[in-house]
Amino acid sequence: MEPGLRQVSMVTRRPRVAFICDEDVKEILEEWAGDENRTVSNLVESIVLEAIKRTGRSKKSKND
Repeated sequence: MEPGLRQVSMVTRRPRVAFICDEDVKEILEEWAGDENRTVSNLVESIVLEAIKRTGRSKKSKND
């Protein structure tokens, strides 16, 4: 590799999920995400993961 160049790994495409919400909910999510310097997608993923943990719905690992 040439000096000064760094190797970039390929990002694996992840599944996409869409949902429909009211405009006011969308605006709240956008502002919240902006406040935390993240994307709406990243924010929603963290909210969903927290809900999964809270409700005990997480998948068990194969080693359990």
